[in-house]
Amino acid sequence: MIDQSQYAALGVDAMKGAVRSVFGQLVDNDFPGAFVNIVRDPDRPGEVFTGHMDGDGSKFIQRVLMYREFGDPEIFRGAADDALSMNTGDIAAAGFVSGLMTVTDILNVNGFNVPKQIVMEQIGGRLAELRELYQGYGFKMYFLGGETADLPHQVQTVAFDVNVHARAMESDLILGNVREGDHIWGFPSDGQARWEDVSNSGIMSNGLTLARMCLMDASYTEKYPDLVRQGGAYTGKFMANSRSVALNGMTIGEALVSPTRQWAILIKLLIGLLKEENALHLLHGVTMNTGGGATKVLHLGKGGILYRKRMPAPPKIFRTIQYHSEEKWQNMYQNFNCGVGIDIIGDKRLEKFLSWMVSVTRLPLYELGECHSSGGAGNTVKLETGFGSFEY
Repeated sequence: MIDQSQYAALGVDAMKGAVRSVFGQLVDNDFPGAFVNIVRDPDRPGEVFTGHMDGDGSKFIQRVLMYREFGDPEIFRGAADDALSMNTGDIAAAGFVSGLMTVTDILNVNGFNVPKQIVMEQIGGRLAELRELYQGYGFKMYFLGGETADLPHQVQTVAFDVNVHARAMESDLILGNVREGDHIWGFPSDGQARWEDVSNSGIMSNGLTLARMCLMDASYTEKYPDLVRQGGAYTGKFMANSRSVALNGMTIGEALVSPTRQWAILIKLLIGLLKEENALHLLHGVTMNTGGGATKVLHLGKGGILYRKRMPAPPKIFRTIQYHSEEKWQNMYQNFNCGVGIDIIGDKRLEKFLSWMVSVTRLPLYELGECHSSGGAGNTVKLETGFGSFEY
């Protein structure tokens, strides 16, 4: 039994249970085991397409706080990284890395409380850089514009989302055909990948409502009342520029807005290598560990699998959040990735190819565990951690 989490008390459903219950029956999906919803193109045999939409969420509110405190407009650039990766990473986990990929965005903004022009300029500039980065790695990515809406009555500050539509050949899909005996590996959410300019705290883009509310100093509630919900309050003791040895010299604010890694790049490199070696069949599943955190793999495959994972020690940002929020570790692993950004599942023979990825990406590889039969129709996740063993 999992106790009510502090995150849920703030009004967030980390596992998206209500969303799946309401909209799950409406979704068209020809490949229910894959990581995202995919449909066969009725007019083009052998081709498939997908669409995905996600955004920067509560993390953008932290950016607004930091802009007000320090006046650096570049703080808004990372919103483009987060919103884009939350989409491209998810669809790449199902194999969408080679076909046409189109990107649109939605910016809902209250121009009275947020510098709209500055936000647009920073996001637009960074999206252009990211498109160039992706194209440099062989993605066929195009930006088709979007919608910028002035919503002073509906939005207190800002909400930013990106939509990605992508095509692929059915033969290129990662179908989530996980089986008993498969192995599980992972790559870290923190550190610095080859294509990144600075080190990453590992926070990615989930759990930020809990993280910022429990860490930011209580004085910000009165100073910036539009950054909290009515009746809510910051409860922490850190100013945005507080430095912590425990965070490797990052300020608390920098750690909280550290951008989500562009996981689609790593996945494309891996798929390319496997194709060259005629070994793509060894890759059975990939998860990007956002909503649901370390338990995200619950939704991969067609059921009947027990995912047993031995988790590495979480990066220091997660230990800081847990200490100051007093969230139970069992819930922390549902709310946050806790240091493992993506899981890779497949045949044991994958390991030699994943080891090659270490030198290519400059990210270490975690050997996490194995897949067993769950003994039932559904999936189960068991995590062995330094804070106890948890089952979901």
